[in-house]
Amino acid sequence: MAQKFVRIFSLLMTLLYVGLGIFLITIDKAKLNLNISDEVRMVLGGVLILYGAVRFIRVYQVSKKSRRYRDEE
Repeated sequence: MAQKFVRIFSLLMTLLYVGLGIFLITIDKAKLNLNISDEVRMVLGGVLILYGAVRFIRVYQVSKKSRRYRDEE
């Protein structure tokens, strides 16, 4: 039960990182009123998207490995 919760939480965090990255890249600077340059905002958004993708791959690999381990028992 705890493993399922951790997997779901990890997937939700992955979506949050990717969503925040997309949000930072697409939002109008005037609406958000941030004191950072467009370049920094774009780089930060890209880093968040990449981190979310890497995290998703890791969660998928661990989930696949645990499923394979359960099937062998």
